[in-house]
Amino acid sequence: MSENNSNESAPTETYSAKLVGADSTETIELPLISGLPQKSIVRASTEGGTDGVDDQVWELDPDSDSFEYRPAGIPGADYS
Repeated sequence: MSENNSNESAPTETYSAKLVGADSTETIELPLISGLPQKSIVRASTEGGTDGVDDQVWELDPDSDSFEYRPAGIPGADYS
């Protein structure tokens, strides 16, 4: 009889993503989802916002050869 250890899980595959902003570029590790890069992410930003912190949406640049993300706005904002 074999033991099944449900506490063990397969390692999460990650990729290096570049967050390309107006003034700087940051490289972070993100998990792949079903083997694919994430289309967008939300991260805290220190530019503006309440107490100097606001969330920033970053979208994957489809024209980039690498995994580059560009700022895409603030979550829940109405741009109409």
